Amino acid sequence: MIYPQTFASEVSKNIDAIGKYGCLAMCYLYCVGIRDNALEYIRILSDCMNKGILDNECTVLNASRFLEYVTGKRYDVTKEQFNDLKKVKCYPVRYVYNGRGHWVVVDNGKIVFNSLINSQCVTKGKPDTKDNTRVIKLAR
Repeated sequence: MIYPQTFASEVSKNIDAIGKYGCLAMCYLYCVGIRDNALEYIRILSDCMNKGILDNECTVLNASRFLEYVTGKRYDVTKEQFNDLKKVKCYPVRYVYNGRGHWVVVDNGKIVFNSLINSQCVTKGKPDTKDNTRVIKLAR
């Protein structure tokens, strides 16, 4: 049975935080193959916020736990620094501008996913200089 009114109420509590701070979580979803469905992204992130997997500002508290909950598969996620983004293989990369940050997915040096139509962090900024990339690998 579905409960659309309950769903709408739960999502409405979280939608502002998802819109402001959900970029890294959305990048993780893209990297594990969840793509091209904005409503599904919002549903997943709201559900994870309600369950405490993401905090109330949609911050990823534990990337491996988040990805396992969403996919049912175990992933290892590490923070790494890439000076040459052409070596990045479909991972989240943090761009910074004017003290603000925004996460996008980069593959072979090109941005392949950006949760915003326009981000000044991306258009005017540059990749963060410390631990700018999250490397995602299936756990063995």
